[in-house]
Amino acid sequence: MVLPYRPSPQLWSSSARFVIVCTAAIVSLGDFWRLPYLLSTYGGSAFLLIYLLALVLMGVPVFSAQVLMARGSHTDVPGVVSLWTRNKPHSRFWIFGAYATLVGALLLLSAYAVIASWSLAYCMRAVFGGLPGASVAQSAAHFVTFARDGERGLGWLLLFVLLLVATTARGLQRGTEPVMRTLAACMLGVLTLLLVVTIWQGPASGAARHLLYFDPAAVGARGVLEALYQAFFSLSLGTGVIVALASHLPARAPAVRLSAIVIVASQIIALAFALVLASLMPGVGLEFSAGVQRVFEVLPVGVKPVWTMALLFILLAMISMTTGIGLFETLVQTVSHRARVPRLQASVYTGVLVAALGLMAQNAFGVLSSWRMFGRNLFDWFSLISTHWLIPITGLMLCVLVGRVLARRRLIEAWSPYRDEAGMATFALWHGLLRYPARIALIAVVAYALGALDLIEAIWNP
Repeated sequence: MVLPYRPSPQLWSSSARFVIVCTAAIVSLGDFWRLPYLLSTYGGSAFLLIYLLALVLMGVPVFSAQVLMARGSHTDVPGVVSLWTRNKPHSRFWIFGAYATLVGALLLLSAYAVIASWSLAYCMRAVFGGLPGASVAQSAAHFVTFARDGERGLGWLLLFVLLLVATTARGLQRGTEPVMRTLAACMLGVLTLLLVVTIWQGPASGAARHLLYFDPAAVGARGVLEALYQAFFSLSLGTGVIVALASHLPARAPAVRLSAIVIVASQIIALAFALVLASLMPGVGLEFSAGVQRVFEVLPVGVKPVWTMALLFILLAMISMTTGIGLFETLVQTVSHRARVPRLQASVYTGVLVAALGLMAQNAFGVLSSWRMFGRNLFDWFSLISTHWLIPITGLMLCVLVGRVLARRRLIEAWSPYRDEAGMATFALWHGLLRYPARIALIAVVAYALGALDLIEAIWNP
């Protein structure tokens, strides 16, 4: 009789390796372009204070709750949720939510693969001097032509997917961990070099003043909601990445401590991105207001000298890879466990699916541009369904599951085997944050993602 394949449990080489990989996985393109735009638009340090408060009251408890649930489980996202909700009322509802998380991650990665293919192509062209830099209009026309050319973009997208498959196919310790550590080290090296250059040449101090000016009047209700929304996505709280990576931790790994280190490290990097970008390109808030595509239209013109622009696109390509690997690892883990196939086979299956959906999203700017629903193409719908519907809603569901549904006694047992007074006080604070401020903040994130503020403004100001 042939026994079904059972994936062997894998552990991180050390807690430090987990911190490095998890930090690299959650640092995304949104930290690269969106955070400086938000700082410039919504009051500088006034926005930053609200953003940091959101990270403390929402980010730390929700992030650490996912680590607490996943550590020592050695299974995928639905498996983790199943372990905690077994014999609970409505357990199928929570497991369905876990699968919805994976669908959101798949659609996000499919849209992200298009942006990553742009990043890889522009990285090579920036290094070899193939980008037009005469004017923003010329650069924008060049980007539109490239984005609509499905044949040229096909090779870059397939290269991105092949790199993901090659990384995850060898497993955690021989594939994902060393590749992510190498990319993280290279990213840190490039970012440090750019910081040194901007500080040495002088624009960093002016950029810091531009980004961190204090203007509470500019925040408003939208600024507060944008801070919550940015904090949520900056930590990848609803994508399943944290659960997937933390499932390889030992059962008694310090969930809150590791989560706090990852959050602090990722936000230091995000603020460094913002400082570098604002230093090299003054007026970054206005330039990036139209979306991520403006990165490819503005950087070739706005950043001088050319070698610093090339370094920025190299950094952009590496961020694309690390974020993509984190999402891809989450999906491969599920395919391997659910289909009971080896990592290599699961990586190939997942790669084929991501490539197929990515090609559809990519050709939404070309041969499939006429396929529109309510004015949106396939790329727009992939982004909308993932970032505005599934990911925020499933992030809220995980918070409610841990903060309201799971038995307090079981959480205390998982928190620490030692019931000392200090440990129980810390648990009470953590659990209280999950039950109230974190849950309220996530409800606000979901409402904002679904367009509640736009609806209110439309009714209030017809």
